[in-house]
Amino acid sequence: MNIKINGKIYEAKAGEAIFAVCKKNGIKVPTLCSTKKFQEGVCRICVVEIGGRLVTSCNTKVCEGMEIVTESEKIEKARRINLELLWADHAGKCATCKKNQMCELQNLALEYKIENFHFIPRKGEITGAEELDLIKDNWSRVVVENENPCISRNSELCIECRRCINICPEKKFGFNYRGNSVVVGTPYEKVLDCSFCGKCVEACPTGALTDQNNYLKIVEDLDNLEKFSVAVLDLGIEEKILKAMGKISPEKDLNKLLINLGFEKIVKLGKENLKIEFVKNIKDEYSRTKKINQQDIVVFFISSRIYEKAKRDKNLDYILSEREVARLVRDKEKIKIGKIHPIK
Repeated sequence: MNIKINGKIYEAKAGEAIFAVCKKNGIKVPTLCSTKKFQEGVCRICVVEIGGRLVTSCNTKVCEGMEIVTESEKIEKARRINLELLWADHAGKCATCKKNQMCELQNLALEYKIENFHFIPRKGEITGAEELDLIKDNWSRVVVENENPCISRNSELCIECRRCINICPEKKFGFNYRGNSVVVGTPYEKVLDCSFCGKCVEACPTGALTDQNNYLKIVEDLDNLEKFSVAVLDLGIEEKILKAMGKISPEKDLNKLLINLGFEKIVKLGKENLKIEFVKNIKDEYSRTKKINQQDIVVFFISSRIYEKAKRDKNLDYILSEREVARLVRDKEKIKIGKIHPIK
């Protein structure tokens, strides 16, 4: 069938969502809840216009002769309002967030120039007692969990997009409470216990689900000139790191980026040595061949296999995901900018 998008004719299949057809043809439509496999229509950022009526493109199916507009003043206004509503229910603590500059909500807010948040009370607009009651109510449902070995959870940053619910192969996430008290979490808010495949962290558009690690200790070890830091790159991780970094750094040479972070040696795994035991033997090898004390060798396995974090021992100091490497690069860039242009 043929449909018209922004005045041009495109081919589409029966049953296809407008969002899917747009994506297939390189027509940008923003979203915070939909993925390649799941179309939710929850965030309502993907609205488009059909005959003057706004509809969510992710769960509206195409039909013969349909005429769609993806950009207009009416559409932009709706997207801005929906972004502001999501922000009002979001902590908005960007400066201290792990996902700062890597957050989809933040990126869209910047793209749509969301500066005035009409749904967030300004100082002086509510009384001290009201503010205290509001904070108590909000925090009564916030769950911060750092007890499992691989994934950190902070429901204060959650926008209830359902991505983690949809993508989890073990169905570990769902909705708790009801009405305006609803939050995404584990059953009875128990400590997350799963295979830690990491799909939920990868899918999360904000900092609600992030990688578990002692970040300050990682930075300390990388900056320690007495430590010999080794980065072991898992197969296929290089492309994922560069994708995770987005616009954080103009440098696209991964070796240069890792050396700049403080790594003295970079080892790339091949198909013949993918087992974690190979990584754990690196300390023995470098101690023997380079005459370095084992306690001065710090081994970082950079991989999307975040379940390996649970297997960390004295021979393998850290498992870093592509997101954590991007975060390290981001913070290194901040320091560099601060030195060139000191923050007053």
